[in-house]
Amino acid sequence: MKKIRYPFDLHGTLSIQYRDKVNPIFLDTNEENQSIIDIDDFAVRAFSYEAEDRLLKISLQKAVNLSEIADCDSVLTGIELKQNNIKLDIVYCLYNAGIVSSSISYPLDDDSPIESIAIAKPLTLHLN
Repeated sequence: MKKIRYPFDLHGTLSIQYRDKVNPIFLDTNEENQSIIDIDDFAVRAFSYEAEDRLLKISLQKAVNLSEIADCDSVLTGIELKQNNIKLDIVYCLYNAGIVSSSISYPLDDDSPIESIAIAKPLTLHLN
């Protein structure tokens, strides 16, 4: 399948820290139960350009499938949790040639299987 080409290239990574007894299904974790996700793995939901302000707004999304680890430490016998969508919104200013804001949307309450989400490698955007 051919990848859709956009008028920009995004680079950077996010770090996701999972709670105890939660395991991602298709992502690798380190010994601290943490995953590093490349921005290239996110799907572009929408992007728009405001000519008056010279702002490029990009909305990205990544679905993360998680399971709750059973007592025998096996994903196959674990309970699959609902699909979790992480949303990332970026605003790029063409006048300053830089990202002016970025926000990560995910409900991080006490019931959330994800403990924290942070930017591991700075986000950069290059126009094609």
